[in-house]
Amino acid sequence: MKKKLYRDIKLKSGVTLAKGTYVDVFPIKDSVRGVQVILPNGNEHKLSYASVFKPPSEACLNRWCVDSIVESVTGENVEPDGYDDQGFPSWLLALGLI
Repeated sequence: MKKKLYRDIKLKSGVTLAKGTYVDVFPIKDSVRGVQVILPNGNEHKLSYASVFKPPSEACLNRWCVDSIVESVTGENVEPDGYDDQGFPSWLLALGLI
């Protein structure tokens, strides 16, 4: 999935990924909170979902905690402890709330 970064991200190596940079994003198998990002130059990095996808508001998270349907990090409707068709987790899973 091609995604545009919504904010600047500073990596441990000191490199900063600029807001607006397009990256390829893949879920990491057996990892709820991690996502693999491939930059246009081919470099690969592991980041948290909240670093790449804009997290939902606190009010939205509160509403989802009482609903039976929530959004995945890519915006698909899923169960609170579920994954979408591409393998991305619900926001409640990605943020470690359940």
